Amino acid sequence: MDLRGELRWLGLEVRDTWRRFKVAIVVLVVFGLLFNQFAFAHVALLAVAVIVIAVTLWRRFGRGLTLAEHARLRWERETARAALAVWPELMLRLGLSVRGASGIVEVPTVASYGWNGASLVITTALPLGMERRSLALAAPALAESLSALAVSVSAAPGGAECLIQYLDPLATPFSTAWPESADLRAVPMGVESSGRPWSVRLGPHTLVAGSSGSGKASMIWSLLLGLAPAIRSNLVQVHGIDLKGGMELTMGRKLLTSYATDPAEAVYLLEDVVQQMKKRAGELAGKSRQHIATPESPHILVVIDELAALTAYLSNRQLQQRANVAIALLCSQGRAPGFTVFACLQDPRKETLPSRGLFTQTIGLRLRDAMETSMVLGEGMREKGALCHQIPSTLPGIAYAVPEDGGDPIRVRAGHATDELITQVADAFEAPHHIEITVPQPEVPNEAATSARPRRSRRTQKTGEEK
Repeated sequence: MDLRGELRWLGLEVRDTWRRFKVAIVVLVVFGLLFNQFAFAHVALLAVAVIVIAVTLWRRFGRGLTLAEHARLRWERETARAALAVWPELMLRLGLSVRGASGIVEVPTVASYGWNGASLVITTALPLGMERRSLALAAPALAESLSALAVSVSAAPGGAECLIQYLDPLATPFSTAWPESADLRAVPMGVESSGRPWSVRLGPHTLVAGSSGSGKASMIWSLLLGLAPAIRSNLVQVHGIDLKGGMELTMGRKLLTSYATDPAEAVYLLEDVVQQMKKRAGELAGKSRQHIATPESPHILVVIDELAALTAYLSNRQLQQRANVAIALLCSQGRAPGFTVFACLQDPRKETLPSRGLFTQTIGLRLRDAMETSMVLGEGMREKGALCHQIPSTLPGIAYAVPEDGGDPIRVRAGHATDELITQVADAFEAPHHIEITVPQPEVPNEAATSARPRRSRRTQKTGEEK
């Protein structure tokens, strides 16, 4: 037993009890002194003491909570009480008020509140004439005033929901778990800021954007390791493209059905996958509008590291154009027949990735500025709390993810996969098929057809001599 902790908890309970019942205790004492009813006051005080002790013991041991859990509940109560106490005044100071026709000033009022992990969730009722955007623009000032890390504002029925984050559950890095089973509808990726597991659905084309060192590798390996059981059973086939000389994907090569490390191989791989997509679409036509993955007809996933090396930085313009066409075809036509692209890049500009708008699921790691955040996640996401440009460089793997339906962004962190874990998982869940990429060489013209023809002599007009 932690005696010091128990005594500290008891002392805090005594303090709270005094604050709650001090008026009643003082009234009983004064009553006894004024009316000489010491016996009655004594009995009453004794009864109060017995009740308080019983309630205190029940609160400590009746619910089976540990001291740490009691401390967390106390912190939540006190933090919520402090926030609610200053809320009306804070709304006025931040200019979040409207004046009605009668001259009465109205502010957003607290309709309900609760806790979601280490975040206080306050649902507010907005006064007539105020829009949610006003509250969202004041989010940084709200965070400062409430001594919180961040505040995000989202829609709620009849008002707005303020998520006030006091602690950062994503600050401590964690390792990617060993894969147990695979659900293509929820591939485990990491943890949300609420503490809930974070997963993505295999199907929507996903774009991951982040500066160098922001944690793009964590996103790739969290996805591949999460899919490992499905890869081994051939429910999913993964084709990898790594134009950094294979430094990233080679470690887990056994999980990949095919693998390209130079531009010519990458373009050939993409065009081959496009042909497979068209073939499967023709087979499904008139039979089904949505592909269901089976070992005989697996879901095809194309993972591309440093996408801009294919779409913008190639010196061979013909290869670059073919790559852009293939990616656009996969992203625009691949979902129904079971073909998905998961791509990472550093520069999210439209000229770097012409088909950026075809990626319906976006993840923003640390980015350089607010403009890039809007480029990746979409307009209005910064007002909803997605601040990719404010993620510190000391927290790789932290990102904001926007679901396919364009809902509110979710702050997440992907697990860290060590080289050892990647190697072990690749050995344990090796793909059943491997295809070596052989780029067809251009045909050499027939020697007889290209033999030098006799040179015709040219004569000058003046002399008629051969030149």
